[in-house]
Amino acid sequence: MTTTATIDTKITGEFRAATERAAVFPSNAGRLRLTGEDARDLLNRLSTNLVDPDGAAGEVAVTVLTSDRGRIVDLVYVAHCGDHQLMLTSPGQQQNVIEFLDKYTIMEDLEVEDVTADTVMLTLAGPQASAILDSVDGIDAMRVALPADPDDADHPATYQLICSDLDTANQVRAALESAGAVSISAPTAEALRIASGQPAYGSEMSDTYNPLEAGLIGAIDFHKGCYIGQEVIARLDTYHKVQKYLVTLRFESDGGDASEAASTLPGARLTDDAGDAMGLVTSATVVPTAEGADLIGLGYVRTRALEVGGRFGVESEDVDGMSAVITAQPLLFGGEKPGLRG
Repeated sequence: MTTTATIDTKITGEFRAATERAAVFPSNAGRLRLTGEDARDLLNRLSTNLVDPDGAAGEVAVTVLTSDRGRIVDLVYVAHCGDHQLMLTSPGQQQNVIEFLDKYTIMEDLEVEDVTADTVMLTLAGPQASAILDSVDGIDAMRVALPADPDDADHPATYQLICSDLDTANQVRAALESAGAVSISAPTAEALRIASGQPAYGSEMSDTYNPLEAGLIGAIDFHKGCYIGQEVIARLDTYHKVQKYLVTLRFESDGGDASEAASTLPGARLTDDAGDAMGLVTSATVVPTAEGADLIGLGYVRTRALEVGGRFGVESEDVDGMSAVITAQPLLFGGEKPGLRG
């Protein structure tokens, strides 16, 4: 089966520059300032990963806030800034996170302030991101290096650069561009996210999913003390009860311009040869290749169907004659692979 996909030449240039060098683009992630002597201790007791109460200033912890049912409230990054903690949330999720923290704050010394609207943040990502950042002197921005899979050289650290205002952010962006980074559009940033298998809140992360399903096992410390949802997550892991997993997909069709289907694929069912539901498409985009372009995406498939190279039918009112092939099981922060074959 073949797929004919087209892609805008501007996005092609941006995507290739970003994957070969580095990309810089605005970030809509939420930004919360946490103060109080109990901030880190409380976060450690509420979330899946170790947020060391005695950690040194400059440390960045990635952790997941989960409900008492073990479902994802949000994936967050906690930067130790000395006299306060900076928490980065998913775009638009800062109020939900504030309400979650407030629900479980009883006698602790903790104050939470949403500073998203008071700051401007840029994302710098790509294989040369570190070198480019180090080559620019006097950047007027707080830099937060987001933890990544330590064993995956293809996905090096991503930096979030937090600026005091828009003018400062524009100056930082110009300096990074002069050093070799390329500014990219929102569609290109989304294509990079999907191509690298990063789950996003509202599509691959929500209270529908748990961290094990979403490939976030590397952000779970199974040896730390209790946290909200810990019993459920530990039971799922111990007894191998996870019902589905996040996968990357490549879509194929008999003809036509498959790129037109990218916007309609999310929500499409993945089916086996008998027509039984095996999964769900959550995101889709078109990326450039040496031969032209591919239609790719993210989705969830049932555990029993989790196999690299596995092929499914795609069922949707807006899509016809298309199939999907599993290309990988992304594990954003590394960790033990939960049983992927192939």
